[in-house]
Amino acid sequence: MDSKGQLSAEYILMLGFVLLIVLAVAFYAGNENEQNSISSATRSGATNATTALSVTTPGMLPVRVESIEMSGTGNITLLIKLSNKNAQIQNITLTGVYNSLTSQGYSPLKNIDSNEIIQNLNLNTSKHNYTISLA
Repeated sequence: MDSKGQLSAEYILMLGFVLLIVLAVAFYAGNENEQNSISSATRSGATNATTALSVTTPGMLPVRVESIEMSGTGNITLLIKLSNKNAQIQNITLTGVYNSLTSQGYSPLKNIDSNEIIQNLNLNTSKHNYTISLA
């Protein structure tokens, strides 16, 4: 019996397993990369907006971004916790986040109430739906 074709079949099978593992890791890494990118753009936009507000408004106490909390799997909620919050700070902070996400290539939507105050931002990507708001 001749076994000349067995070596190439083993290589093809091994290549198939390696390709399967690489694709699984790439899917997981792509998912995490998107979440990290949106989270860092949110933090950067909120920090820049609150810093600019504190610098340009005389007599105002500085506002710090204390944390960004992310929860959920398919529909992800990002809560921005600030050291101080009012309508002006909320509008400027969420506008800064909007500008930061837009500069990263995303297209968030603003939800504005009847008093022209931004309530939250919604961002839909191919993998997740994000809701960004202030806590």
